[in-house]
Amino acid sequence: RGDLARASPMGGDDEEVEPGSSAINPIGLPLSQLKRLKTKFVDPRTGKMMKLTLDEFVEALASNQRPCETERQKDQLRGELCVLFKKIDASCTETVDWEEFTEYMLLHMPGLSVGGEGSCELSHGPVDASGGFAAAWGAGHSDMISSVAVIHDIGPPGGGAGSGGAGGRRYVTAGRDGFLKVWLPNLTVHKAIDVGQHKGRWLTACCWMSKSRRLAVASSNFRIFFYESTFAGGSVTYIDHKDGTPLCLGYRESTESDGREKEILMVGDDNGFVTVYLMDDDWTSHESKLEGDSLPFKKKPIRRQYHEGWVTKVGFVYELQYMVTCGLDGEINLCDVHTNTRKGDRPPIRLHKKYGVHCWCWCGSHKFFASGGLDRQIIIWNPYTQMAINYLQGHNAPILDLQVNEAQHQLISMSVDKVIKVWDIQHYRCISTFTDKTEYKPEDKLTCMAFDEEMPGLVMCSSTLNVLPVSVKVETNRTHVAPIVGALYNDVFSQVVSGDSLGTVCVWDVRTGHLEFEFRRAHGDHKLTCMALDVSKRRLYTGAEDGEVRLWNFSSGQHLKTYTMKSPSEISGLLWAQTALASPEGPNTFVVALAWDRKIYVWPGTAKSSSGNAIEPKYVLEDVQGTGHTDDISCVVAISTVGGLLATGGDDGNVVFWKIQETSTSTASPIAAKLTDTSGDGAGAAAKGEAGARAAG
Repeated sequence: RGDLARASPMGGDDEEVEPGSSAINPIGLPLSQLKRLKTKFVDPRTGKMMKLTLDEFVEALASNQRPCETERQKDQLRGELCVLFKKIDASCTETVDWEEFTEYMLLHMPGLSVGGEGSCELSHGPVDASGGFAAAWGAGHSDMISSVAVIHDIGPPGGGAGSGGAGGRRYVTAGRDGFLKVWLPNLTVHKAIDVGQHKGRWLTACCWMSKSRRLAVASSNFRIFFYESTFAGGSVTYIDHKDGTPLCLGYRESTESDGREKEILMVGDDNGFVTVYLMDDDWTSHESKLEGDSLPFKKKPIRRQYHEGWVTKVGFVYELQYMVTCGLDGEINLCDVHTNTRKGDRPPIRLHKKYGVHCWCWCGSHKFFASGGLDRQIIIWNPYTQMAINYLQGHNAPILDLQVNEAQHQLISMSVDKVIKVWDIQHYRCISTFTDKTEYKPEDKLTCMAFDEEMPGLVMCSSTLNVLPVSVKVETNRTHVAPIVGALYNDVFSQVVSGDSLGTVCVWDVRTGHLEFEFRRAHGDHKLTCMALDVSKRRLYTGAEDGEVRLWNFSSGQHLKTYTMKSPSEISGLLWAQTALASPEGPNTFVVALAWDRKIYVWPGTAKSSSGNAIEPKYVLEDVQGTGHTDDISCVVAISTVGGLLATGGDDGNVVFWKIQETSTSTASPIAAKLTDTSGDGAGAAAKGEAGARAAG
């Protein structure tokens, strides 16, 4: 069955999923099963939510599985559910409540692995080299291209896919010169239409409407024109969009409650408004033969302001049933296209803060959004929590466009300085960078791009077209892209936890070698320096160069606690320790960190942080009498799990025993013994070590 946190819906494979529930359900359960599972967390006597013990948890989740046919299957299922319980119960309370369960599953969603080994890279060279190809000089636009669309089967108007001689793949570009150009796959011009009629009208966007087989084209003269798929003659009709200059277009096909199929056109303008046009059933029969004879609507279009300033992109995500907008005010909105309002009255998403957002894209296989803009970074974020998952950095100029190559698990980004980057979205790393050295006119830049899945290839626009074919090349990946600072074996879950200096923590299954989960930027912009597991092997401690220690549920990437010191010093070692002196709650446990200031910091392991406050050290062990190390301390280990005895090794070649002082009034030196090889053959060190161990005991 595999790890349940990564499994498919926990019911039968043939169980029907309720409409509207599976697409937006982050746990992957049909709504009926999710409700039924929630009742297991409700106390039947009081009707209030309660915590489940291990046995209750196993029984509750097992009821959502198919009945096991053999005892071996039952034992295997129970074992997997017990492991899942321990992963969720990182605080070791031996109970799990509904909030902890759903939070774990939600946090684990971004870490889902989607098959395939290795990574893919874009095969390219200069634009005029073998592999990539460009349109002939003089065939492009006289000004920059504003928008490009890939039409996979253009077909005849009103006909089925692939019917007629006009069928086939086409690229359509709309330019600031007022021209609309239709290109064959070999980048020869098939049609050129003067939409602006030599009046200096820019074309700002174009969008293919697959059901009616018409192309919508937005113009700076406050109109949206519609063209038949043959592109013969002029536009067949138009919409007067008088309230603002249309800048971007989005499209979706909608099935109404009565079964009728409708088309919806979404228009974003320069005033921050998005207008939703519900096209009538007979709208294709209307022809605008006279000036002023614009397309009529039976239902008044819905217009709503979402942004302060330009709307840079509007579109629809079928899997989530969201209309998504972004703008130069730095906000992103998830909306209901039928009412043209934000979903659930949620506030705008402000991950890019004050910086404008130029683009976004949805990755259906990995279930995340990617967005980019003026802050020069790509933010990967979860649509359910609306929180950032990762930050992809590497561009030195604002990002203009993003595309997803789902088949090869790639994200492709384009910046203003003509740099194209290809990212492996399974490991969030850049695998290829291409800089276009061609000089374009009238402006030397790339303006937009589209991904042609059929080729497959990347269509890039300036004042002309360039195409870069994409080929798959499988390579052996490094497990990390930065130096690895630690690797820990977890015998409870049969996992290896590794971490690198950039703060990426990976969890590996030692039986299969597969990456089970990862989270990134554990300490933000500070380097991760060391790691340690607690005694239960359910939680991970990480230390950083800024002297901060963080506690994690490494199975979900949830940050649990933060430990700080008054005078920050880089942490070089971490461990969990326990002393003989016990409190009413049990033995005293501690988090111990070794720093480059030659001090050992000790925090209470059971301390609770409230309202996000950091935990301060309870003890600081240092050599105030000058009897310890004479150089930097390089390593630390706990040599007694009951006596609070630590041992450190230093660059001076000495080993020093330290005793954790458990009384605040104690003035005795924390140093219990010192091992020094005075004879040169190790005998002196051994003798002194035995004496030191007896003294420490």
